[in-house]
Amino acid sequence: MSYNLEEQEQLAQLRYFWSRWGNHISMAALVVALGFAGYFGWQWWQRSRASDAAVAFEQVQAAIQSNNAERIKQAWAAMQAKAPSSAYAGMAALATAKALHDAGQNDAAISALQWAAKNAEGNSERAVARLNLSALQIDAKQYAEAASTLADNPEPSFAPLFDLRRGDLAALQGQRAAARKAYDAALKALPPGAPERQALQQRLQAVGGAAA
Repeated sequence: MSYNLEEQEQLAQLRYFWSRWGNHISMAALVVALGFAGYFGWQWWQRSRASDAAVAFEQVQAAIQSNNAERIKQAWAAMQAKAPSSAYAGMAALATAKALHDAGQNDAAISALQWAAKNAEGNSERAVARLNLSALQIDAKQYAEAASTLADNPEPSFAPLFDLRRGDLAALQGQRAAARKAYDAALKALPPGAPERQALQQRLQAVGGAAA
């Protein structure tokens, strides 16, 4: 095939351009291709992880429904191994702790709540875990551990419940002044129509506080 002069000049320019910039263009194309591959790979990996977490959570639920403590522990261990950073993990930890507590496995329940208090994805889940954990620790007379669990302030919506629990802990240890302070703080934080107010006022009066 013959080419006219204009075509030959264009081909010569193309050969020069490719010899000068071909490697860079190839590298840029490779980077773009890898970028797309990485993006879609990340999306697939995220979906795969979410799917694994959902399956693991269903297995925890099935184990809980079986009322078999050992099966519950195994399912929870699998959840921790497969999807510890998923949103499902915190919910699974709380459900596992309740089921194990109901089964009389308080040490295992405490362990699940300790995990949730530290690792659950949502602030609310961590706060609920800490409240439940402190209750089990108080029942077990682990007062120092319960005080440590309650030490840091949660998000504001949970503050009255934390103060109430701190008051209970102080009252059990005969620390009436500390109990009054905690109960009073909880009472002030609760809205006027809150159903907990009456019981809280009774607690406050029991440790020498004045009725609000």
